[in-house]
Amino acid sequence: MERASASWVIYLSLVCGLLFMLLPFPLEWRIFRPDIATLTLFYWVLALPQRVGVTTAFFLGLGQDLIEGSPVGLSSLGLMISVLVLLSNYQRIRQFDGVQQSLMILVLLMLTSGAEQWLRNGMGMPGLPWLGLVGLSCSTVCWLAVREILRSLRRYYEVT
Repeated sequence: MERASASWVIYLSLVCGLLFMLLPFPLEWRIFRPDIATLTLFYWVLALPQRVGVTTAFFLGLGQDLIEGSPVGLSSLGLMISVLVLLSNYQRIRQFDGVQQSLMILVLLMLTSGAEQWLRNGMGMPGLPWLGLVGLSCSTVCWLAVREILRSLRRYYEVT
C-alpha cells in the first residue's frame, strides 16, 4: 500500500466521529456533547479541500440523521452549506491562530444548526432547545484538540 494515498484515514476518522455520537451519556450531560463528526469533517475540509467536500458532507449528514433517528437529509443541508463556506475561505481560515479558528468553527456550527432548525420549522417538527448552544460551545472548545489529533494522524500516515 502506498502511504500517500491513505484516504482510509479520512473516512475512518469520520466514522469514528459518528461513533462518538453513540457513546452513552447521562441524560443531563447530553447537552454538553461536542459534535465530533462535524469537527472532523471541518478539519479534513481545511486540510485537504481537494479530497473532502460537499459530497462527503452530504453523506456525513445522512449518517448523523440515521444515528439520531431524525428525517433523512435534515443535517445534510446545513453541513453542505457550512462546507461550501469553508471551501470558499479555507486559505484564509488556515492562517488564523487557534482562537480565531475556534470562533470561525463556532460560526460554521451555528450556520449548520440554523439550517437544521429552519428545516425543522418547515416540517412542523419541534425545534431544538436553546440549550443546544451549550453543545456548540463545547464543540468550539474541543476544536483545538480535534485539530491536533487529526493533524498528527495525517502526518503519521502521510495523507495528502
